Amino acid sequence: MRADEAKPVVRLRLSVRSINIVLGAMVFGAVLVGCGGNAQPSIVVFQPSITPTITETPTITPVPGQPVGAVTVAETVEPTATIPPPTRPPTTPTPGPSPTNLVAPTFTPAPVTLTATSVPIRSSLAVEYFTTDTEVVKPGDNVTLFWSVRGAAAAQIYRVSAENERIWRWDVNTAGKITVATRVEDRDVARFLLVGQGRGGEVEQPLLIPVECSEAWFFDPPPDTCPGASPSLSTQAEQTFEHGRMIWVAAQDRIYVVFDDGLTPTWAQYPDEFTEDDPDLDETLVAPPGLQQPVRGFGLIWRSNPRVQDRLGWATTPEVAFEGMFQADSIELSVATLYLRARDGGIIALDALNDKWTILPAISNISTGTGATNSTTGNGEAPPSN
Repeated sequence: MRADEAKPVVRLRLSVRSINIVLGAMVFGAVLVGCGGNAQPSIVVFQPSITPTITETPTITPVPGQPVGAVTVAETVEPTATIPPPTRPPTTPTPGPSPTNLVAPTFTPAPVTLTATSVPIRSSLAVEYFTTDTEVVKPGDNVTLFWSVRGAAAAQIYRVSAENERIWRWDVNTAGKITVATRVEDRDVARFLLVGQGRGGEVEQPLLIPVECSEAWFFDPPPDTCPGASPSLSTQAEQTFEHGRMIWVAAQDRIYVVFDDGLTPTWAQYPDEFTEDDPDLDETLVAPPGLQQPVRGFGLIWRSNPRVQDRLGWATTPEVAFEGMFQADSIELSVATLYLRARDGGIIALDALNDKWTILPAISNISTGTGATNSTTGNGEAPPSN
């Protein structure tokens, strides 16, 4: 071959698409290196495989007009590059530090505090209740009692007097109900008492039921207690002394002596034993000026009882008769308070139980029809009264 003969030229052609793929893979690898937090960087190495295929097929074609031996070489080179897509090796991400909230405070739960709760211990023996379904009762009416005693082995219910004496007993269960009658003589309240016995000893509880008076008092304001009976009208006589007074009640045939000398007893009562055969007075006794000797029934008691005479002294006024009235808070006069109308309209209360007397300013009295009289006879002497 001649020196000037052209040598075959080998050209490599890389398409634009192949070049872009290579550049993109390199940029993607760089991005992956920059990301990942605390993850270890991974270097992606791309190893593109470029397999050029060069085909040289010289063709000698005689050209007319061209000398033989002249060779024209038509060279066709079509390199083909095949670049596989990049492959990212598997990576295991390593979590970074936990994020910290810079705004919200950190909550620390308070320690639990245990508080002891005391449980009340119930007594082994106690009255749980003792009551009735009746708000008020009249003397002699029935009432139903309800009760319960905890921890008791036995129980009793007593009827109680005004003096707190146990006058009747019912043996009952430790819980239940019973219907009983109040007493006709009950005044102010009807009294009952529940008693229970157990290992812890004995317990008791009273029950007071208000009593509605079946009778009205003849004066106002009335006492707190009920009257033992309706009021009674009676002719009465009264005489005042230096240190007290005497009152005769015809319906009772009795004389009451009231002392105001501060000694005891504060008052006394005597039956009227005067008869028409008895002298009216003692002629040997001479009263001091301005004073009088009591006569008839008053005089008999005054002369027969030196103690009464010494304590009362001489009479200061003559005996005066009037239409009176009396009433007591009990039919048993030995423990009753007797209320007597005085000649001036006041009420004298004689308390037998406590040995005392008081004068009540009566605002009003029940009319007797004739009214109370404080008059004497026309000759200045009181009519015969005892």
